[in-house]
Amino acid sequence: MPFTNRYQTRAEWADCDPLGQMFYPNYFRWFDIGTHKLLEAGGEPYDKLIDACNIAGLPLVDAQASFRGRCRWTDDVEIESFISRFGGKSFTVTHNVWNDGEIAVEGTEIRIWGLFDPEDDTKLKAGVIPDDFKKTFG
Repeated sequence: MPFTNRYQTRAEWADCDPLGQMFYPNYFRWFDIGTHKLLEAGGEPYDKLIDACNIAGLPLVDAQASFRGRCRWTDDVEIESFISRFGGKSFTVTHNVWNDGEIAVEGTEIRIWGLFDPEDDTKLKAGVIPDDFKKTFG
């Protein structure tokens, strides 16, 4: 089983549509928070990872969600995050939003190990993911 982190949050009024249901873009915000909290829990906080590895960041190149249930205003939920796949230069973070013991939403983010392009520092390119990072989260 890969290294996994969970955090709890609540569907607040500002997160919801007029019917009190979670507005779907906010799940992607929860996924991003989940990735940051996963890195922190693994001892690799995002900001320190950027400095220590001299990378531009871990840019998102794809994101998806499958809606199995719903979350409504005042629901207390738990977001479970883990890296489910490593490629040479990219990795997939899987997120499960648990609501009342059931998975309400399944999501994935594909991120790259982002490096500045040495020929044009306004562009990014994918770099090889270090083995130490893979060992921590794999």
